[in-house]
Amino acid sequence: MKEICEQFPSTKEGLQVDKIDIGKLTPSILQLFNEIVENYLKLCNSPPESPPPKTECSSLLLKIESALNYVWEQLHTGQWKDVDPVWRQLYSYVSLFKTQVYLKLDEDTSLHLADAIAACDMGLIMGEPILDGFLSNIASKINEKLWESSQNKITFKENQMEIESGIECYPQLNTENLIETVHAPSIETFLLDIMNKKPIIITGAMDFWPAMGEKRWSVSYLRKVAGYRTVPIEIGSKYTDDAWSQSLTTVNDFIDDYILTPKKGKGYLAQYQLFQQIPQLKNDIIIPDYCYLGTCDDINVNAWFGPRGTISPLHYDPDHNFLSQIVGSKYIRLYDEKVTSSLYPHEQELLFNTSQVDVEQPDFEHFPLFSSAPYVETILESGSMLYLPPRMWHYVRSLSTSFSNPTNCFAKIVSYVYLASVVQNLKQKQKTRFDFTNIQISRMHITNPKAFAIDQLVKYSVSFVVNCVRI
Repeated sequence: MKEICEQFPSTKEGLQVDKIDIGKLTPSILQLFNEIVENYLKLCNSPPESPPPKTECSSLLLKIESALNYVWEQLHTGQWKDVDPVWRQLYSYVSLFKTQVYLKLDEDTSLHLADAIAACDMGLIMGEPILDGFLSNIASKINEKLWESSQNKITFKENQMEIESGIECYPQLNTENLIETVHAPSIETFLLDIMNKKPIIITGAMDFWPAMGEKRWSVSYLRKVAGYRTVPIEIGSKYTDDAWSQSLTTVNDFIDDYILTPKKGKGYLAQYQLFQQIPQLKNDIIIPDYCYLGTCDDINVNAWFGPRGTISPLHYDPDHNFLSQIVGSKYIRLYDEKVTSSLYPHEQELLFNTSQVDVEQPDFEHFPLFSSAPYVETILESGSMLYLPPRMWHYVRSLSTSFSNPTNCFAKIVSYVYLASVVQNLKQKQKTRFDFTNIQISRMHITNPKAFAIDQLVKYSVSFVVNCVRI
């Protein structure tokens, strides 16, 4: 652990605590924080031959826990979006100090490694990014150490992965209601014929992802890369259930308790920004180029990981979505916004975009109009991507263990209209190349983004289910 401990900042300048807006902190927490920083620096700079007494580490831990409890209360006062970032920043710093203390308590063994990595992850989940992703980097190194030191590395054969010969869980699809499938549409085709017009299944767009190839995602791979990491999960088959709740657990425990041999009902790692917390996984996927058509830089890429039978109730999102299936398969049913009145949305403000109807077991006595609402459906398989226009109602049920990435992308509609008109004008002039100076193109293999053929633009997506939506 010595090499990890040595990476921690050991000076005030290195910590960059001067970036914290201390004017927004209460005098009591500011005084406690300054004491913790002083004690932390003393701990970092203690010579290896004379480590600090464990009593000093225990005393510092007590101060750290007091600070974390105080900041926790501030984080849970009002809505999360209204919390001042200074409290999240403070939580990250104190979590960093806690991590170092646990590593110093027992440098030469893995006794406190689990506590250290848990402190890192709590700082990442509840806090703000600090020191160029320092917590994430340290957590990754600790996870690697824990994996290497494990005496009983759990392997998992792919053919054991919920083979669930359960064909009975697959619904009978109406061939007249199937969602259209398009193989790797060009950017031009997507702009003019698909975007904002209709949902489609895109194939052939994820084949080159590391998650589909040399780093193919599996339970064994997830254990190795993130097994000891703490993540938030949802408990219950769907979020509209009365018994639905949330909890924190390690990826290993989640796999053991909810994926391999479910012992605690349904559990789901859903709608979570896992790739911000664990960048190694983010490197295994590639955001579809369709998401870079606009001017907005904010693309939200989330993760869905769960067993067969987890459900996303019928609901809609305000953004464009790409749902890319990396592992497993899902049954999906879609309804147009025009039939919203027949879908019986909840009246509560928090669930206004969610239907009251159980799609596959509807109560027609209470919801009579639902039976006449037209829909389209599909089974989304590994390696395929589903594009959803804004406000399209969608219902999703996992047919097997699956991993997905919800991603929000695209920019304002005006950007689409502008780019589409450029393409139309080019077609009228029978040109195949044009200046894209003002359009953001992301793919690294496009060597000259200012001039290229439309049909040469990248045609791909994600697999493990990735939703890409841009706002």
